[in-house]
Amino acid sequence: MKNLVGVLILLFSFATRAEVNIQTAVDNTTGEELFLCNASLRHSILQNEQECLNLENGEYCSPQTADPKKGPCVCRSKTNYGDQILAWDNQGDYKSIIGANDWNNLVESSLMFKNKVNRLEILLGSENLGAEYAVRFCYLGSQEVLQKQGTVTTDISQGKYLVDVSLAGGNYSQALDKVSFAYQCDYRQRGGQSAPRRKNELPSGGVFEKDDSAESTIFGNGSGARPGAINFLQKAISLNSITAQVPRFCVFEFKFKELSGKSLGRNINASQVNFTGKLRICKQGTCPSGF
Repeated sequence: MKNLVGVLILLFSFATRAEVNIQTAVDNTTGEELFLCNASLRHSILQNEQECLNLENGEYCSPQTADPKKGPCVCRSKTNYGDQILAWDNQGDYKSIIGANDWNNLVESSLMFKNKVNRLEILLGSENLGAEYAVRFCYLGSQEVLQKQGTVTTDISQGKYLVDVSLAGGNYSQALDKVSFAYQCDYRQRGGQSAPRRKNELPSGGVFEKDDSAESTIFGNGSGARPGAINFLQKAISLNSITAQVPRFCVFEFKFKELSGKSLGRNINASQVNFTGKLRICKQGTCPSGF
């Protein structure tokens, strides 16, 4: 097994910083790869919430009490300044996206299997809670590995593929309302693209068939009160029940959703929080011990 480490640095406000270190591991002897490939950000603008600013000095004002001789007091819908995601590749080049009503992605879904992210920063500098963000890992499945014994040829890449996943850390000021983990996969012998993945093969046109999917709610959506700490571990999640249906391509996603509402403000004095996690894929019978 080979470890590939992706480091995600989350800045929850200008005064708070948290690091998320998710280690990934696959069997590189069969051509498998697992890498951080995309991220998304959304922060719906609270259209009914108004902010009033003095255009002369930028200070907050009230149209009822403002002195027009000291500068015009103009009110507008309050927007979510400060939310953005920055990403760097192995060459040091970077991309950025900002929070808006609709989801913004680092790259289009059709391009993410070509997008290997070396470092990611999520900056939540908005004064308001309500941000949603996600990080995605792309998986290139095992190639066919033929082994001949006498007159019998066996594809030893076939088998049941398992996922171990963990995520641990603190819920900063208990602001996170939901955290989830999900995956989608394309398989051999299922759908239109059913042959084993060839060397250097990527999804056709950057889009892969979604033959199967699953989601685990770490917490949220009626699963109980928001915890002060996150401690999620699932071992031996089965990606395939039929040994010949080996995963060709998969996308794994961690998604975070903050509480939202006009009265909720970000706590800039929240203490520092660190998230750690692991994402490992292995064929049953060959998985290393320990996790």
